[in-house]
Amino acid sequence: MSKRQRLLFVVAAIAIGAIAAAVYSRENPPAPKGVGREAAVFAADALRRARLEANGGYTLEAEKVLTRALERGPDDYDALRMLGAVYMSQHRFREAIEVGTRAMHAHPKDAWNYGVVGDAHIELGEYDAAFDAFDTMARLRPDAAGYARIAYARELRGQIDGAIASMRMAAEATGAQDPESLAWHDAQIGNLLLQKNDIDGAAREYARAEHAFPGHPFAEAGRAKVAVARGQDDDALTIYRALLAKAPTSETAIAIGDLLTRKGDAAGAEAMYARAEAIERDAWLTEARLTTNVARMLAERGVRTGEAVQLAEEAARNRKDIFTMDALAWAYYRAGRFADAEAASRQARRTGTVDRRIVAHAEVIDRSVAALSRGPDTGTRTPSSPL
Repeated sequence: MSKRQRLLFVVAAIAIGAIAAAVYSRENPPAPKGVGREAAVFAADALRRARLEANGGYTLEAEKVLTRALERGPDDYDALRMLGAVYMSQHRFREAIEVGTRAMHAHPKDAWNYGVVGDAHIELGEYDAAFDAFDTMARLRPDAAGYARIAYARELRGQIDGAIASMRMAAEATGAQDPESLAWHDAQIGNLLLQKNDIDGAAREYARAEHAFPGHPFAEAGRAKVAVARGQDDDALTIYRALLAKAPTSETAIAIGDLLTRKGDAAGAEAMYARAEAIERDAWLTEARLTTNVARMLAERGVRTGEAVQLAEEAARNRKDIFTMDALAWAYYRAGRFADAEAASRQARRTGTVDRRIVAHAEVIDRSVAALSRGPDTGTRTPSSPL
């Protein structure tokens, strides 16, 4: 799973973590005449399952149940407000904004709706609108969901210490009756600490997440990241392979491929990269067609460069978030289009992010543009990956 896809998990997890609802069995969905609140509880559990199992099919179930409730009662507020979160999980961001705004108008004091609308603006790269929505959300209801969104806004701005502080507040505000959300918050703190190269601190947070919710995929992925940081590649491979079998994501497959590359297993690595791409393309069957991740995969490996550019441009026509713009910049760079790469890279850095991949790509692109400006023969070297 790419960094951009991780952000989708972030906003989905925050949204579902904000719901204090009992588990509602998916084998017994609400009847068409069921009230919207029952439909919303069912949808919340379906989205939680989708996150834990990396299975977008659950979001389709959630959408169907909510749609049935709204057909029975078009003004059913509980169903309407949850539908926005479902659209978010399906990457249908404009629809999430439309539904969230309708719910906002119906109940302007409900902080939840500002979170949904802000999440969608984040994914579209409309950061001012997103941060305004998050500020309103936190003002209306200062709770775990609001603190976590503030943490993410700070991370986007490169304020990692502030992000850690806010995410700790989110974890502290999460009740023990919701261990899955607690584990999610702990794992996010671990991810932030890794950005500061605090490997031991990150390991403690992932262990906390594992203790709160044994087997949580974010805790497992965190343990693997720590193993990689400590040079324990075999241990990381064992963890990643188990995770891929349980909750397959493209990020996990790529991580395995990278580790196999380091071990000299080119064939095994190539098989993992192919699987990662297949996972992303299969996701288009249950979610909106988001081509950023596939474009990034191809550009990172320097293969099918023309297709990488095409897919990145397709993504950038609909959204301008920093991760999509970084994928576009790197695809242009691989294609030797350095001026276009530089322009896209500036957009990728516009929030002040310190994301390692974005920063590394930018440094390589800037060097290439500078070399090209010094003479016709200095900017034509073969593009290579900085990571």
